[in-house]
Amino acid sequence: MSSYVQRIREATRQQFSPSFERLADYFLDSYAHAALLTATEIGHSLDIDTATVVRFAQHLGYGGYPELQREIRAKLRRELLDELKTQPNSAAEAVDAALSELAHGLDRTRKSFPHQQAKTLIKDLDVAQRVIVIAEGLAFGPARNLAAWLESAGYNIHLAGGSLSEIARALTGARKGDMLIVIQIDEETPFLSSAIAEAKTAGIRTIALVSSHSSSAAHYADLTLAAHNTLELGADQFIVEALIYAFMRMLYRARPGRFKNTATRLQRIRHFLSREDRQ
Repeated sequence: MSSYVQRIREATRQQFSPSFERLADYFLDSYAHAALLTATEIGHSLDIDTATVVRFAQHLGYGGYPELQREIRAKLRRELLDELKTQPNSAAEAVDAALSELAHGLDRTRKSFPHQQAKTLIKDLDVAQRVIVIAEGLAFGPARNLAAWLESAGYNIHLAGGSLSEIARALTGARKGDMLIVIQIDEETPFLSSAIAEAKTAGIRTIALVSSHSSSAAHYADLTLAAHNTLELGADQFIVEALIYAFMRMLYRARPGRFKNTATRLQRIRHFLSREDRQ
C-alpha cells in the first residue's frame, strides 16, 4: 500500500481546490506538527473548515483523518527512534557522512555565532546609504540570497559578481557612506581582498562574511562574521548560507518594521498576479 506522501504526489494536484493544496503542502512539509494535532486544530491553523481536512484524508483513500494521522505518526516514530544503519563504503554511508559533516559544521557555527559583530552590522546597515555585495565562486549563491533579503527589507543594494570587471564597476560607483559586504568561501582570486583594500582607501565601511577566520577577506575587513570551516569540499557553501540565514533572522527580530511593509507588498503582488492569471 502506498504511503500518504506517495498518494499526495500521485494525485492530480491541478484539480485540487486551494484548501486541498494548502493541506497537501502542510502534510508534506509539516507532518511533525500534524502528528500532534486534531483535524479541528489543523483546520484552525490553516483557516480551513474541519470537514475539509476530513474530506482531504478521504480523497487520498483513507477512511478519515485519524487513519491518515496514524500513518503520519508511524513515519515520525521511525525517523525519531529507528537507528540508522548503513553498509560500509556504500552510497548510503556517503550520504550519512555528508549530512553528519554539515550538522557538525552547523552546530559549531551556532555555538560560535558572532553575536556582537552581527549587532554592529545591523547598526551599520541603519546608516548605510547603499550596500554593495560582492562574491566569487561558491560564495555567489549565498551573496545573491543575502542581497535579495536585504533588498526586500528596503536597503539599497548593488550585487556584483566575482569577475574583475564587475568588481571594478561596483567600486567605481562607490561613495563615502556606502557599505561593502564581501562573501568569501573559496579563494579563487585576490580580487575580493583587493576590493576591500580599495574600498577602505575611499572611506567605505567593509564587512566580510566568510567560511573561516583564516579567509583572506577577514584580515582586511573592518568587521568579520565567520562560520565554522568544515574542511570538506562544497560543505562550506551551506555553512555560510546558514550564517547568513541566522543573521537575517536576527535582523528581522531587531528591525521588524522593515519587514512589515515587505509582507504587505508581497501579499498585494501575489493577489494581483493570481487575479491576472484568472483573466
